[in-house]
Amino acid sequence: MKSIISLKRFITIALLVFLSLGLFACQNNAITTTQLPSPDNVGNFSSYDQLKTYLSSYYDEQSSTGNYLYRNSDMLFADTAESGVMTTTAAANPQASADSNEEKSHSVTNNQVEGVFESDTVLTDGNYIYITSNSHFYIINAESLQIVYSYTYENGYLIGMYQYNDKVVVISSEYHYDEANKTDEAVPYYYYWYSYTYGLRVNVFDTSDMDNVSISKTMYFDSSSLVDSRMINGNLYLVLDNYAIYYGYTEDHFVPEYTDSTVGEETIQLAASNIYYMPNDNDSFGYLMLVSLNVEDAEGANVKAYLGSSYQIYMSETNLYTIIYRYFYNEETQSYQEDTYILRFEVTTDGLVYQACGKVSGMPLNQFSMDEYNGVFRIATTKYVWNFNWVTTSDDTVSTTVEPTTTVTNATTVRNNVINKVFLLDSTAVGTMPLLGETEELGKPGERIFAVRYDGATAYVVTFVNTDPLYKLDLSDPQNPAVVDTFYEDGVSDYLHKISDSLFLGVGRQAETSPEGWTYFTGVKVSLYNTGVTPMESVANYFVEGTYSYSPVTYDSKAFVSYQPEGADFMYVVIPVYEWSYTYYSSSQSAYVFKVYLSGDLELVTKLTNYVEDAENPYYYYFDSIDRTIMIEDRIYTVSYTKIQMYDMSDNFNLLGSTALESDYYYYMYGSRLVD
Repeated sequence: MKSIISLKRFITIALLVFLSLGLFACQNNAITTTQLPSPDNVGNFSSYDQLKTYLSSYYDEQSSTGNYLYRNSDMLFADTAESGVMTTTAAANPQASADSNEEKSHSVTNNQVEGVFESDTVLTDGNYIYITSNSHFYIINAESLQIVYSYTYENGYLIGMYQYNDKVVVISSEYHYDEANKTDEAVPYYYYWYSYTYGLRVNVFDTSDMDNVSISKTMYFDSSSLVDSRMINGNLYLVLDNYAIYYGYTEDHFVPEYTDSTVGEETIQLAASNIYYMPNDNDSFGYLMLVSLNVEDAEGANVKAYLGSSYQIYMSETNLYTIIYRYFYNEETQSYQEDTYILRFEVTTDGLVYQACGKVSGMPLNQFSMDEYNGVFRIATTKYVWNFNWVTTSDDTVSTTVEPTTTVTNATTVRNNVINKVFLLDSTAVGTMPLLGETEELGKPGERIFAVRYDGATAYVVTFVNTDPLYKLDLSDPQNPAVVDTFYEDGVSDYLHKISDSLFLGVGRQAETSPEGWTYFTGVKVSLYNTGVTPMESVANYFVEGTYSYSPVTYDSKAFVSYQPEGADFMYVVIPVYEWSYTYYSSSQSAYVFKVYLSGDLELVTKLTNYVEDAENPYYYYFDSIDRTIMIEDRIYTVSYTKIQMYDMSDNFNLLGSTALESDYYYYMYGSRLVD
């Protein structure tokens, strides 16, 4: 919608456009120190002076300190990036698959896209189990459960890892406190905890010799946090938000810094030519850093920084998509709008290279809301429309009338309308990602999207308020996407997983509606759907009672583990569940192990727990929950904070062994006990 902008905004935009006219005439993307780039485009800076000139249009110098502090910008978000787009070459496939030398079948991380690996906290190659737990990294022999290697991070916590051939990549967040302040009597004791630096650490462990595990490569990115990461054929891709200039900068500290052991021990200041301007929200500046490195070679990482930030990503084998949200008030319609900007970076031999920008209304739920198929990028969003009509009453109190009928006092915001759609954009275009088509509005009034899963030219979307509509969409014609089937049931699926061409498993929550019309959840629901028939149908269900019972799968897809033994007509599925007990007013946790038969049946096989029950106290320990499970041939392993346990699936899940990992406190509802 067209916005009414102030004279100040108009002058600001006109000035920047005028100063950036030279960009359009340039054959390359670097700009001179006398130019300011337009926010409509993407290109790199030619020098640090030119970068500071650009930043000075967004920051004010503080005469008392000499620092530059960010000021809010009235600039509008650029719709597209039609000019200044970098050229690129086709993506390379430099290495073979990591699974080519496997000897034992085993479960793998629940990755969204085949061939695009996602980080996890527990991994296996069939012979060894790799665990990141708080500040510890363990390598465990899968047969004996013996810890063959451990490494402790002193100043941070572990986020996740990858395993590729004989390399394990461990990603951690680090904090470094100013030790001088700790001993300085002139500094208040509490200031020590507020005076620190932070960043992201990447360690590559060489595990070719388990008797002599070593770190072959390490990188540290100062003032950076991880948005997400992916790995393709041994090539690691990191998306970082760098906050070095988020609130301001100084004359000698305004570019991202990092270290790379393959280059040397010295801190590297990112070159100006590797820093780019791009469409961004202009609410506050940071650097969106894109890092590409091969975990096996001795080459330095490819590091680029873009003035902006991101919140979510989706990655195929050829493209990385980052997401930017934009909220704005439309004065003409007197409503708040929500838009999502999609930035496409192509996977090339030179790392990730920006190619195009697209825009849709609303916001995606998570990474599963996005997908790429046959040159088309698909994204499902929920858009909230907020309308306000301000009224001053006779007693001078302010009230808000939200159309069409709801009246709210004290300027309370009320959701007036919810719009759910799937948008389809051209993922091959350069500059702008044209909108090819969009679906009709999905869901009943007030419903938002709870789950999305794509399967080739088909998509499944779940919306929810009182009942769970499962929509089946035909996206084979991007210009004319259509709803082809709808299935209704009580409750909602928060996560959908493909079992076969005609079976999908849903993990979510059962729900009921009170006489007053309120919807409330009554427990965990696991449902098996036959999507290969019309109309779709639910062929099997399992229900775990408890109003406050839940499964982490609803918000963490890595907690969902599936494994099909060779030649079996079923698939093992493991789902961690927290169960609420009204008897003890407490929660227990177990890993529910199901057999999902390809014929369309669902069977609970067993419940596994890492809790140690106290006969004198009926309360379960809440602290030691099972975070991950893995399966290797006929054995299943449960991993919690304090231990790993091994069971024999071929012998009624008999416990075969257990190894302690951490010594810490278990927490009761009443008190605690130290575990040796």
